Amino acid sequence: MCGAKRKLSKFRIVFMAGSILTRQPCANCVTRSVTCKEQVFVPVAGGIKRTHDKSELPDEIPRIVARLDRVKAYIEAQKSHSQGSSSGRPAVNVTPQSHSQTPDRSEGVPALATRASQASTANNTAWPIEAVTSDRALGHSLSISVLTNSCLTPQQHGYIDPSQIQLPPKQKAVRLLQIYIGHIGYFQNIIYQPHALELIHEVYHAVSYVSTITAPRGLALILAVIAFGVILDPIEGDFDTVLPVFKQRLKISTVYMRASMDCLEQHRRTLSHSLENVQAMFVLQFLINHIETNSPRARSLLAEAVTVSHSLCLHLVDSISPRTSPAELLSVACEDPIVLEMKRRVWWYLTATDWIVSLVEGPVNAVYFVKPNCSRTTDPRNINDDELGDPHAHERPLSELTSMSYSLHRLKIAEIARYISDQMPRDISDATCELILSLDSKLESLILSLPAFFRLEIADSEETVRIDHMHPHVPMQRLLINFMANLIRCKLHLPFLSGHPSQVLHAFLRDASLKAARRVLSAYRDMSFTNISHSFDLMKIQGIVFHMFTGALILATDLCCNQAQGDDRKHQSAELMGVLRQLEGIKQYSQSATKFYETLTQLLVKYRVWVPDVITSTATGVRPESTADPFDQDFMQGQDFEALAPFGYEELWNTFVD
Repeated sequence: MCGAKRKLSKFRIVFMAGSILTRQPCANCVTRSVTCKEQVFVPVAGGIKRTHDKSELPDEIPRIVARLDRVKAYIEAQKSHSQGSSSGRPAVNVTPQSHSQTPDRSEGVPALATRASQASTANNTAWPIEAVTSDRALGHSLSISVLTNSCLTPQQHGYIDPSQIQLPPKQKAVRLLQIYIGHIGYFQNIIYQPHALELIHEVYHAVSYVSTITAPRGLALILAVIAFGVILDPIEGDFDTVLPVFKQRLKISTVYMRASMDCLEQHRRTLSHSLENVQAMFVLQFLINHIETNSPRARSLLAEAVTVSHSLCLHLVDSISPRTSPAELLSVACEDPIVLEMKRRVWWYLTATDWIVSLVEGPVNAVYFVKPNCSRTTDPRNINDDELGDPHAHERPLSELTSMSYSLHRLKIAEIARYISDQMPRDISDATCELILSLDSKLESLILSLPAFFRLEIADSEETVRIDHMHPHVPMQRLLINFMANLIRCKLHLPFLSGHPSQVLHAFLRDASLKAARRVLSAYRDMSFTNISHSFDLMKIQGIVFHMFTGALILATDLCCNQAQGDDRKHQSAELMGVLRQLEGIKQYSQSATKFYETLTQLLVKYRVWVPDVITSTATGVRPESTADPFDQDFMQGQDFEALAPFGYEELWNTFVD
């Protein structure tokens, strides 16, 4: 009975409170004889959710939600940190470090070492199973913000927190995108500029109003483009003016490259990859190749791009079979045709890069990632970018110049590179004369079948000059197309340059390899290595350093093994000395040139073509008066070339490939 009375009294209290809250005027206002302005609270039935008119919501709601997310994440991080400290287990860091957490430079090395030791000790302890299975433990924390003035510079931040991503102002990002499209878009035709501009607006809106800890779709691509645009931003002046600024911009570019890789890492851990991520990997891979040359970092990006492309089914863009469901057919029909065409461009750019890099940077019987039999994506159309949105645009023949001409002919070269990798036996000595001749004829036929605007031998014709005047990017495209074709030819013949059982075949292979090497080396002779008037010139030189080295390696190998005599020896020696002087001249801003220069000189010393003191004197610009000419005929005849038996190609290749 007492329990029933208690329940009844509680019910009366609740009922009276409800009646007081809903009564107007309230007792307080009546007592003071004033107008009651108290809000009337309408009771809500249990289990019924009150609805709000979205039109009445303030405009700051997205921003408030983002702030609440940051506060919530910060509180959770503090809780996890306190729990980890009390239990002796590491806390899961789900938010970026605040500025107060940045290491104090006044602490000194011992204090920082102590903190690092403590962190290392904590990381070695056991993780709780709740943290291991949580998405937070597998995540990658970022902090994204937008600068108000200009791009990040190393002087502004002596210590750069890897988790801090600072975007330049939107107008600056748009300008850097235009710089990238104007200089690199002709060689990496994988970004559609109108879509990229829309992507910039979406990314900046997401960072400002949605979240500052989660990288939005396309942020990695925008950061990669910014990293490239920072380097290519025009610098007018002489070489002494351009070089210090260029080195400073390389440091800034490295910051944005790392930021782009951090975004890719977050998307990889959360399985949220997109087409823009694949594009970002290609931009980074192209940039790293021009900075580091044959870098393992660039090769790992290429391998990851293949994996992500497969997960996005870029190799099955046009895969329609009788077993295709009506829903899949409808989704393909509803997809934007411009996006479909960009997927084809991205996939075949990836394929061509994989096939060329696997042969040029590895053994002749190379291993590539993309299998042609598994691809169900048609080739990109030979049309201009401004025709992508036109459904009635007709594809042009390959003999007609378009914005896709370079990419399509690059793909044809890549197909021959893959064919060479497939046909070459595992043991190079098992290659027959017929096989080598047939592979060489394919390359020669490809070079002869190039359209007129890509032929080096008729580059001075009136029609070609007119095309070059209308399209300033064509001369560089012509140079690179012939570079790639002759580089593959050099790679095909280099294993047999030191000797072959068949004298007739050896003579043919020697002539073919020397011809290809001279074609590679002749292309750069017209380029200025001292009068630099634009930062793009430095990137062009950096991009052809590997080609120069390969051509010089052919000449050096032939000089070491085949003992050219007479005028051939003098001519070949002069060519090799010219390349060495060029490499020595650009060593001050190219680590790759330094490595290749040292490799060539070590090779010449190893096979006793040059003596060490001559190398040192030549490198310093001082030549001893009583030193014999390193290429002198009597000097070469005095050496024991009996010991120069044909050496394996892999031994030579390992001298300059990590």
